[in-house]
Amino acid sequence: MASKRSPRRKTSKRSSRNKTSKRSPRRKTSKRSSLTKRSSLTKRSCQTKLKNKIRINMAEYKKGRFSSRQQALAVSYSQVKKKSPGCKRFFSRK
Repeated sequence: MASKRSPRRKTSKRSSRNKTSKRSPRRKTSKRSSLTKRSSLTKRSCQTKLKNKIRINMAEYKKGRFSSRQQALAVSYSQVKKKSPGCKRFFSRK
């Protein structure tokens, strides 16, 4: 004799849809806030950042991290450009 199985209950898709509709909508982030930070960089602030970075890297050059002073200087420029992209316009080659 074969045993009788009880039929499986099908879950309705409506119940899962209603749960997701109760979520609060995501807030849209504005891109302006990040752009205003970049434009607020002045030539003087970029030069100050570069000066501090050169000082740090020259100290590391004396400890033996860099092979030459020129390398330490080049790394300083690239690190400042990477950290604050708005300074690129002030450090361009002529």
